[in-house]
Amino acid sequence: MIVLLVVVVALGFGLSIISQSVTDVEIAGQSEESARVFNAAEAGIENALGNLTIGTYYIDVGEDEARIEVNYEVTGERFLEGVYSENDVAMVVLGDGVAHTLTIEWADGDCTGAVAESGGTPASLLITVINSDNEITRYGLNACALHGDNDMVDISDSGLDGYLRTYSLVVTDIDELVKIRPIYNQAKIRVTGAPSLPVQVYGIDSRAQSPTLESKAIQVSRTVPATPAIFDYVLFSGINIVQ
Repeated sequence: MIVLLVVVVALGFGLSIISQSVTDVEIAGQSEESARVFNAAEAGIENALGNLTIGTYYIDVGEDEARIEVNYEVTGERFLEGVYSENDVAMVVLGDGVAHTLTIEWADGDCTGAVAESGGTPASLLITVINSDNEITRYGLNACALHGDNDMVDISDSGLDGYLRTYSLVVTDIDELVKIRPIYNQAKIRVTGAPSLPVQVYGIDSRAQSPTLESKAIQVSRTVPATPAIFDYVLFSGINIVQ
């Protein structure tokens, strides 16, 4: 009886180890497959970023039994909306040969105690319009009454959807870029156009599925690349600059 009891205990212990080992192997296999599928979905994102063209696309990653099917879709938004840090730049791309009326909405909160310094004042905007002849037009807009401090235009019109202020800016058919810089504070900014603007933000949705039906999905958005804010203060010349 003692021998049988020892055999039963040993057998149970052995079966437990075998079961745990099988489970560990299965988990490792699933983790590896999950990682492969995720990497394949990332490959779809990389493909899309290399050629930002609106549409639906299909690629295969790997070969034979390891082949993973990836499909990704690129969509476009014809408006710009986001939160921009103080002195960061929101850039609206034009260049479609069409005159637009831009509706620029920005900031939240109220103007109680507003002063021309960073931190608590709803952001003012410095707007730069650049045309195809590299000519520059600048505008300065205050969300609150700060004209006496900075000589910029005070705006009083309220925006929609919680935006504190709104301003209409007319751009011509030769204007290429509009750069919007918040000062005194960060600002949530939304820019729409009439007629509709060219695509300002691309959305990418990449989905991958393996033969074992393991699947992953990744979504990213990409604005049209903008030059860093410091470039607003850089002088460019095609020849030597003489002081």
